Amino acid sequence: MTKAKVLLVEDEGVAAQMAVTELHSVLSCEITVVPDPVEALTRLAHEPVDLAVVDMLYQAHSVEFEQRRRLGQVKLTDRRLHLSGLAVLHAARTANPAAKTVLWTNGEPNRRLHMMFALEQLGCRVMCPKDAVGKLAAAVRAAVEEREHIDPLLRMYFPPPSAPTLAETFFTSSTRLAVWRAIALGVHEHAAIGAVVGVTAGTVRSGMDALRSRLVAFDPGCSPDGSPSAEVLRYASQNWQFFLDDTVREFHR
Repeated sequence: MTKAKVLLVEDEGVAAQMAVTELHSVLSCEITVVPDPVEALTRLAHEPVDLAVVDMLYQAHSVEFEQRRRLGQVKLTDRRLHLSGLAVLHAARTANPAAKTVLWTNGEPNRRLHMMFALEQLGCRVMCPKDAVGKLAAAVRAAVEEREHIDPLLRMYFPPPSAPTLAETFFTSSTRLAVWRAIALGVHEHAAIGAVVGVTAGTVRSGMDALRSRLVAFDPGCSPDGSPSAEVLRYASQNWQFFLDDTVREFHR
C-alpha cells in the first residue's frame, strides 16, 4: 500500500514532534518536516504532497520581516512580502489539486484574518489548535474524509454568518486596500499615505470614515467613536502581518 506523502510546516521542535506522532497514529505516511514557509514552497514546487499540515505564522521569518519594515526597507512593490501559512496552503493545492490541507495554529487575535482568508478564499475547511494532544489526529481524519472541521477554540475567532465577509470589508476597492497596506507598512500621515497609494491627502482623509464604518460592521470590537483615522491606524498596525501578506497580495492587488 502506498504511503501518503505529508508535509508538516512547523517552526517549534517540540510541537513538530508531537504532530509527527499524531500523524503516524492516523495515517500510513511519509512525513517531511520543514521549519518555515520559504523551504516549504521550494519543496512543493518539486514534490507535491497528499496532505499539508501548516502553522500560520513563523517567528523567525516574521521577526526578520518586521525589522526591515520598521527600518523602512519594505516596499509594497517588493517581489515578495511577508510569508505565512497561507502561501503553503495555496501552493499545496496548486501543486496537487487533490491535496488535503489542515491549518494547525494557535488561536491568537493576529491570526484571525489569516484564518478567515484561508476559509473564504483558499477553501481550507479543516483547522485545529495546538492546545491539546489528539486534536490534530481528529482534524486529519476530517481532512481525509473531506469533512469541515473547525475546532471551537478557533471558531470563536470567526464572525457570525450575518457579518460582512473579509472580501466585503477589505477587498472591494484596490485604492482602499492600498491605504490599509500603506498604514500597515508604517506610513501614518495622510499625505504620506496618499503618496504611496497615488491619491491626494484629502482623498485619504475623506475616505477614513468609510474604512472605519466597514471595519466596525466587520468587527464589533472596533470603536465607532473618536477619530476614524486613529481606529484604522490601530487596526492596520495590529494586523500588519495580514495586510502585508504575500498571498493576500497575490489574490488582491
